Amino acid sequence: GIPLDVPSDNYEEFDQEIDPAKLGNKLVQQNTLKGTEREFQPYSDTHLLLKVKSKKKQQDYRVNIAWLSSQPRHNKVIIWKWLYAALGAAALTCLFIFLAVQDILKLEYSAVAGTVSLTASLILLLIFIYKMQDEFIFTSNFGKIELFLIENKKPSQQEFDSFFINLQQDIDRAKKNIPVTDRLVGELKMCRHLRDEGVIDDDTYTLARTAIFKHEQYQL
Repeated sequence: GIPLDVPSDNYEEFDQEIDPAKLGNKLVQQNTLKGTEREFQPYSDTHLLLKVKSKKKQQDYRVNIAWLSSQPRHNKVIIWKWLYAALGAAALTCLFIFLAVQDILKLEYSAVAGTVSLTASLILLLIFIYKMQDEFIFTSNFGKIELFLIENKKPSQQEFDSFFINLQQDIDRAKKNIPVTDRLVGELKMCRHLRDEGVIDDDTYTLARTAIFKHEQYQL
């Protein structure tokens, strides 16, 4: 139930001076409740620039999209129990109002109880919204390491769809003319660097490396 926030860097040689002419359309996703902002921007048909901002820090990353799968995993999580609890607390608020109107319960008691139940309802509703996830998780192509996520329908359905479809097409184009052997080696190097930098643990790296070496290209 914890939102994925795994940055990735492919550690290749990269232009220190960004050429504005090589930048694609930017997608900016803000989450006011979580206090985060993510920026995604294609660069030079081969990379994706990521800028992750939080209340405490800002980090910039780059990913070689030739090592990615163009078919991300859709992760949609809705924890209904928090919504049911919020509705239950709201119902209690209505009950206390009814009791006060009918003079069954003293007004001051109803006011206190109603305020407490209403506050609880709002808190539970915020928890429900906070824990809700609807995101697409992009992974490495062969090892299936989770690299970054893009939240669905943000900032709008139209902007999301346009960027998402273009990114999938860019990924397919980036790896189209790269031999499978080179893509396997490139992804393996990326995974190794991610392991060395502590972005992924040894077990994740081992699983990814095993999947890469099981590819039919290594069986020839």
